[in-house]
Amino acid sequence: MNLMFLVIGLVVLLIVVILIPTSLGSKKNKKSSENINNSEIKINDLILPIKIEQMNPYSLFQACKIITDSYVALNYVNKPASALDKIEWHSWQVTLLIQFLKVHKDFILPYDTKLFNSMILNLSNGLKEKEMQKIFRKYINHVNIEKNRDELSKEIIWTAREVSIILFNILKNQKG
Repeated sequence: MNLMFLVIGLVVLLIVVILIPTSLGSKKNKKSSENINNSEIKINDLILPIKIEQMNPYSLFQACKIITDSYVALNYVNKPASALDKIEWHSWQVTLLIQFLKVHKDFILPYDTKLFNSMILNLSNGLKEKEMQKIFRKYINHVNIEKNRDELSKEIIWTAREVSIILFNILKNQKG
């Protein structure tokens, strides 16, 4: 009988030990999340990991250039549109791109829009803006800004389509 209480007590204790840290440690990107789903999100309202926000412009440029080179090497321009829905990009990469989009004025990536799949190029400006809003909402709801680079690099939750939209916006903003 005492053994049964001990086992039940250990199970309850184990559940409490597992649940409390996960509920406390799930700090998402919450600035004012009560109205976030219905209102337009401005890029400057996004809170990013401090390490990325504090990156010097040249390091940020170099990191984004490497991400863009990877994007080009994966040859999305020649893949079917359905290939853009494959989840293969991680949160650290997307965070770097979002930060670059926020502060892109100092450096210009040496690419043009010919690197994008025709499905992206054929979207209207209104649809591209709606896609950016979806990306911002996904970032706010799914990226824990308290995580470090290694942890965010393991969060492979972003599609090539989402990365394409962000990169397109970076290049569009640079070209005027």
